[in-house]
Amino acid sequence: MKGTKAKDKLKAGEIFPLGRNDLINILKAMDDGIYIVSQHYDIEFINHVIQREFGEVAGRKCYTYFHDRTEVCPWCKNQEVFAGKSVRWEWYSLKNKKFYDLLDTPLKNSDGTISKLEIFRDITERKQAEEKLEKQNQKLSSLNTIASIVGQSLDIKKVLSDTLATVLDLMGLKGGWIFQKCEEKGLTLVAHQGLSAQFVKEESGKPQAGCICFKVIRKKKPLIVENILKCSRLSKSVIKKEGLACHASVPLISKNKVVGVMNVASEDYRPFLPEDLNLLTAIGHQVGMAIENAQLFEAARKKTYELENAYEKLKAERERANSLSKALEEKFGLGNIIGKNHKMQTIYDLIENISQSDSTALIQGESGTGKELIAQAIHLLSPRKEKPLVIANCSAYSQNLLESELFGHEKGAFTGAIKRKQGRFELAHEGTIFLDEIGEIQPSTQLLLLRVLQERKFERVGGEETLKINVRVIAATNRDLKKEMIEGRFREDLYYRLSVIPLLVPPLRERKDDIPLLAEHFLEMHCKFNGKKIKGFSKGVMQFFFNYNWPGNVRELQNVVEHAVILAKGDMIIEDDLPLNLKDTFSPSEPDTASLKITERNLILKIMQETKGNKYQAAKKLGITRSTLYGKLRKHGIMASGE
Repeated sequence: MKGTKAKDKLKAGEIFPLGRNDLINILKAMDDGIYIVSQHYDIEFINHVIQREFGEVAGRKCYTYFHDRTEVCPWCKNQEVFAGKSVRWEWYSLKNKKFYDLLDTPLKNSDGTISKLEIFRDITERKQAEEKLEKQNQKLSSLNTIASIVGQSLDIKKVLSDTLATVLDLMGLKGGWIFQKCEEKGLTLVAHQGLSAQFVKEESGKPQAGCICFKVIRKKKPLIVENILKCSRLSKSVIKKEGLACHASVPLISKNKVVGVMNVASEDYRPFLPEDLNLLTAIGHQVGMAIENAQLFEAARKKTYELENAYEKLKAERERANSLSKALEEKFGLGNIIGKNHKMQTIYDLIENISQSDSTALIQGESGTGKELIAQAIHLLSPRKEKPLVIANCSAYSQNLLESELFGHEKGAFTGAIKRKQGRFELAHEGTIFLDEIGEIQPSTQLLLLRVLQERKFERVGGEETLKINVRVIAATNRDLKKEMIEGRFREDLYYRLSVIPLLVPPLRERKDDIPLLAEHFLEMHCKFNGKKIKGFSKGVMQFFFNYNWPGNVRELQNVVEHAVILAKGDMIIEDDLPLNLKDTFSPSEPDTASLKITERNLILKIMQETKGNKYQAAKKLGITRSTLYGKLRKHGIMASGE
């Protein structure tokens, strides 16, 4: 407290009228470093803080004492201070490796001369924190730049070349080269920057067994060669000619699988710091996902061509529509349900397993995901397939009309009931009834429906006769019924009666690998209907399909393809054929960060399922710590079991 009060007085200028001895006594009590220097650079006073930081004065000049110099420092502020000006500035001491905030103030002596009083404050911790924050901001900026590059194109060679150029520029490196890992060819050089033709020629050869790239692939971690001359793959003459020195090799990872290796090299013997490796590792994951996406896109295109060839072979035997439907059904889907994504394959298996049962099924999913198609598939694969499938949309009627629609009514039951009417349950006898939008029904109707599910009995509206039915019930909703139940808007007993067999249909944004199949299916369907011959989609359109979030799911994709087919003037669907309101929602210059988040969430879910919720094993397979895994589980709202 004593030093603080003295410092406040000093800043306010109240201390200067005091005698020099009084001033010295006050300065000795201050917590900050204080020293006084004359116009001849002689140190007249230092307090205990300065002495502790820099040692004894022993009659030295200020530039000798603080800077170990033999002459006045070129950055010295003394002349400004001796002219009557106070100066505040920051200084880094090479002597003790610290940052200081300095306040230089003129001090008038009794003989009329001016001395300089300087206040030292150690700000090293603050500067280090600022430097750390700046590096973190630079890392985020770099990752955003790379994400922008990755999200702009499906041309993998262009993505890798642009990414490499950006990394070299951001990190101030000499050159770099990227290998892509192929099942057939092994490591293949696909991109390089800042390297001579001779260097590229040597790197294009088949890697030797001791090559650092194989170690990186095996360990799935970046490795550093501090002296690139030790690389067994390259000739020493080429390395010396390039002027390369320090070399880092980083794995390109997607879904915990190494799909390539990125190599970068510096021009001098500068070490790669831990933060450099962290940045390169993060970039490696982004680029790895870009390679994986491009491979998926190419695989989808190849699969499309395979389907076209299959269609040509079957055309002579069957009609075009039937043959294409059959090929799609055998290859990827169940009836009209298209998809090869692992989540859809799980649904296919579940449909086949539950179709032979009469248990109630509850299908949950967003609008447009194909819940009605799944209900139809369950019915068509069941022993009831020869009997009717009756569909009732529970959101299309008011409460009174819904009861009449479901259970029927007697003549005169209400105004307008001029004759007896059979309800949907009665019409579905010995067949299946599909209750769509079940979450919209009112509590009173929920009670009536509960009785039907429990006893298979009901009365028509306005009637007294109890009717018995034999019917299988399949319900669907786009709401979270469990949440509705917890919040009291849906009966608990009805919820458990409906969800004997729950099916959760994933939104299209969570199974984007199915987009090429769905798009080609809708293209064929609408081309036939409109009498057009269109071969497929341009890369730009398919890239847009991958980047777009599809809030309307499969139904929205079908509408977009139909719109494009109608407007198309050539034999390919191009960007100009897409709906204007759809194109306005997407900017090619911005990376699809949502798709990166979805990819990360899907990967974590997959690994958690594979390890049966074992977080230690899951973290190990993902190559992260358990604490990092816990953070990502919370970030994505994933339960500990991985569900």
